[in-house]
Amino acid sequence: MRAPAVTLAGELAGDARRIAGELAGDVVASRIADADPSAWGPAGGAADGLGWSALPRTSRPLVGQVEALRERFRVSGAPRVLLVGDARLTLGAQALAGSTGTGPGLPLTVVDSADPGQVSDALAGDLGASVLVVADRSGADPRIEAVHRILADAMALELLDEGTDAGVAARTVVITEAGSPLDERARREGSVVVTAERDVPGPFSVLGSPGLVPAGLAGADVGAVLADAAVAAALLLPDAPDNPALELAGALVAHGDVPLVLDAASGPPGLAAWLAQLLTAAGRLPLLADELDPVDELGVAPPGGARIALGPSAEQVDIRTTGPVGGQVLLWQYAVAAAARLLGGRPFAAEAPLIRRDPLPAEPPRATDGLVEIRAGAWLPAGTDTVGAALQALVDATPARGHVALSAWLDPATDASLAVLRGELARRAATPAVFGWAPRDGTGGERADRVLCQLTADAPDDLVPDPGPDLTRLQLTEAGTVAADVAARGVPVLRLHLVDRVAGLVTLARAVQELRARPDGRAGREDG
Repeated sequence: MRAPAVTLAGELAGDARRIAGELAGDVVASRIADADPSAWGPAGGAADGLGWSALPRTSRPLVGQVEALRERFRVSGAPRVLLVGDARLTLGAQALAGSTGTGPGLPLTVVDSADPGQVSDALAGDLGASVLVVADRSGADPRIEAVHRILADAMALELLDEGTDAGVAARTVVITEAGSPLDERARREGSVVVTAERDVPGPFSVLGSPGLVPAGLAGADVGAVLADAAVAAALLLPDAPDNPALELAGALVAHGDVPLVLDAASGPPGLAAWLAQLLTAAGRLPLLADELDPVDELGVAPPGGARIALGPSAEQVDIRTTGPVGGQVLLWQYAVAAAARLLGGRPFAAEAPLIRRDPLPAEPPRATDGLVEIRAGAWLPAGTDTVGAALQALVDATPARGHVALSAWLDPATDASLAVLRGELARRAATPAVFGWAPRDGTGGERADRVLCQLTADAPDDLVPDPGPDLTRLQLTEAGTVAADVAARGVPVLRLHLVDRVAGLVTLARAVQELRARPDGRAGREDG
């Protein structure tokens, strides 16, 4: 067992230690450990979200349960784990399992979206040798329910064809809150039900049942993970300036709104993706990007972003954390919680709005450019009729110290090339930009210093197996719910829908290449 550690470079170390001293004086670390919500005040929404600090101890009973289930499924010929759920839960499980992929040949295959391509990939795997794990805290998410049923029906047919005696329920593990609709239904059907901790918000649930159960079934040593987290818990408890969590929180605060860049390859696999979500969910913590925006090529001063490594790295970094995944998870959770106290973020805020079960009223496009439909609110100038003009208007609407967020409601596997547009947009428009695969990330949390470009698409017409049209409707409904929620905060939202994915992506790429910097180089609209 190794303890997590923090290394800070340059002047940052002094500033971080000073801020850590302030946090220590306010006994923030011990208040976190005591699940005391007073550290954040009423606006922090922490009253029902601090159970995570005790998980290294309270999750110990799960170790034996997970080991027994893993052996049971191994004996029954089901070594593969198929995890269906919200990314607020699934990313933590992937970090513990040491897997960043979602391919059908991996021990842990994750479906965290209603994208038909992602679901089709899961259907193409060996369902007869799979355990189906469904992680839905509320037990009422229509997207998770729909994907669950599609995969369960296909699994039932495969088990029947193979002559396997066990039904789907015997191969299903459900993680949900006690008394939820899913809890009651799963117990009636005979599935294994593991109760999700009610006082633990999604990104903080890694060391609880949503993270430990899927990862443990996929082969992770959850006992060792919790042991490492327990070592970290003792280290993070003191209210002292040299508490590594308080130092790390001080570094986050000292950087203010300077972009942070995660070196995803430097630490335990999957940890960076989970951390990006944790920081985004906290609301007002520093902007995350996958690389520093090279806008200096246009003669514009670069944003001076700070690099974070989660382990050994060949590059010079400003913040480095090291240690096993269990210890690093708890370290970053403490640090984000402590930093949010000073930055005004809400790390324990309620989960994202539940998507509607009924489709949103049809919103006619403002214009159609080839095979791309353009939708936007009143912020988009009248007469805008091309993707290029709409994107330029969005860039021009970016706040003075803000950024552009690209959110792709598409398939990370088959549409992977889309991610390269972030860097191109940043170079052409001379503005910071971030990219995310939705619903996993990409909306920017509660930040108001951004504009959002949301990309959706019709399903490809060559999917085999084809999961059907219902998933596309759900995907568009969920994207519409998020867009409406973000727009209600006063953030300009541009929605581009690709009627044909291939042709639409070509149109989009050309539009990005034609972008120009704002007249003042970096300043967009002033807030307020």
